[in-house]
Amino acid sequence: MIKTFFIYTGYVLVTATITGISYLNLAPQFGSNPSSKEKIEYERYKNFENGIFINSEDTPLMTGEFSTWDFFKSSPLRKPENLETEKIDNSFFIQLEDKDYQIAWLGHSAFLISINEKIILLDPMLGSHASPISIPSLKRFNNELPINPESIPYIDFVILSHDHYDHLDFSTIQLIQDKVKTFLVPLGIGSHLRSWDIEEQKIREMNWEQSYKIDNIEFVCLPARHFSGRGPLNKNSTLWSSWAIKSLSLKIYFSGDSGYGSHFKKIGEEHGPFDISLIDCGQYNSAWKYSHMFPEQAVTAAIDLKSKYFIPIHWGGFILALHPWDEPVKESKKLAEEKGLTCLTPKIGEILSKSTLDFLHRLFIRDKTLFDEDSSS
Repeated sequence: MIKTFFIYTGYVLVTATITGISYLNLAPQFGSNPSSKEKIEYERYKNFENGIFINSEDTPLMTGEFSTWDFFKSSPLRKPENLETEKIDNSFFIQLEDKDYQIAWLGHSAFLISINEKIILLDPMLGSHASPISIPSLKRFNNELPINPESIPYIDFVILSHDHYDHLDFSTIQLIQDKVKTFLVPLGIGSHLRSWDIEEQKIREMNWEQSYKIDNIEFVCLPARHFSGRGPLNKNSTLWSSWAIKSLSLKIYFSGDSGYGSHFKKIGEEHGPFDISLIDCGQYNSAWKYSHMFPEQAVTAAIDLKSKYFIPIHWGGFILALHPWDEPVKESKKLAEEKGLTCLTPKIGEILSKSTLDFLHRLFIRDKTLFDEDSSS
């Protein structure tokens, strides 16, 4: 009887293991790993060692205990009751020659931008769950998106920061891939896109400090302090990055996911000042303090980057940490104001343009001047 039990248990474990490995290899949402040939090519880069990508600073992944039980417990503070969004219609995509630039936050770290008559999508995660399967606790806050990805008429550039599920979403890529002219991605991300039947000529992979310039817009792939992987067997097999987007009318910095580090000051000196910096300020925890920023660090990073405007990102989409859902933006705004930095907190779907930002800047300068005069009297 005991022998039969162990045989049966062994059979169940082997079957479960085979099933799990098969699922990881065959389910399309997991993507694909870089080939052996690509890994040999990566070996010439300083940020690739022993078969994986590395950070420029020591970045321990976990630095303390974290309760998985607490993470999956529901809490009214960690999810909004009703998150307001504004609708983006097709007027965003027409008569671009009359608009210097437009920028709209789509929630979490996703943005829709028009510059120089080009449409750009940043980390277009518009799926329902920040996970490869529908885990209830990782469901998007708002049921209604500010824009239906199927209704987007065309996209000139999709920029990806890294391959985590809350930034690179298989379902979104499926809906938009035929409308995209070019995907700009860090090294290795192309392996995922190719496995999703995206044509090779559409994909441009870059390492840190490499750039791509077209139609008076320069896209620069820059360092971040983070990690990558879409499954248990491919940790750090692809690169993570931040990005600078430079044009005559606007310079944007997009942090992707990043812990605070010396790279911000270096980027500010070499590529700044930036008109707008979109900076990771949410989903933080002391257990992973080197791969995400706390609000105070996000504000410091914005200052390092010589930012005119700071927009807090990586919040307002999903529960990925234990803090209250709106704490990142409240703290970031308060700390930015203390430092004299203009912090913009648009609604999801709200469109910012040159005229609105110029107005806000004049208002900020006027209010700051009045405050200074009141203080000195």
